[in-house]
Amino acid sequence: MNIRGIEHIGLTVSDLNEAEQFFINALDASVLYRIVPPGEADKEIPGRQMHPLNDFSPELNLTGLVMLRLANGCNVELFETRPVTENGQSNISQYGLNHFSVYVDDIRQAGECLQQHGATMFAGPTDCFAQEEGAGNQTWFCRTPFGLLIELISLPSALNYDEVATEKRWLPEPREKRDVGWLPAVNTGE
Repeated sequence: MNIRGIEHIGLTVSDLNEAEQFFINALDASVLYRIVPPGEADKEIPGRQMHPLNDFSPELNLTGLVMLRLANGCNVELFETRPVTENGQSNISQYGLNHFSVYVDDIRQAGECLQQHGATMFAGPTDCFAQEEGAGNQTWFCRTPFGLLIELISLPSALNYDEVATEKRWLPEPREKRDVGWLPAVNTGE
């Protein structure tokens, strides 16, 4: 099996414009493309057409779909449906996907930025513990205005791995070091 890693995560929100602006302004995301731009009824996709592909509710319509790039990590795909269902309040005790984590270099600055854009910050930042314990290793959770739980994490110190570990935890490189994966390869003639 040739698995590279998580390429994107998908989130359904009641107001795609609000969620998109939050990701852009609070998390420095960039829009890659809009398959179904909000407000363009001619591009909406009926639920009955999506249902066989991924069990999408046939009674709903896909009214917005945008793909975002989130720094040097996986992409984020935002969905909007009609009729609107209420935004959920995710939490760690729920089954299934309940949050995602964003690696940051300055956790306080990132938390302040999230808060300025409407996120509710929980207690923190807090020091990591157990295998993640180390100088400067911290975490801080927030809830976005649309109900999503996001964890900020910074791990500048080495982690302690269990004896049975055969890999190290993947951590994104700083932005200035990242490989811009969409650029074509340059033929050097060698």
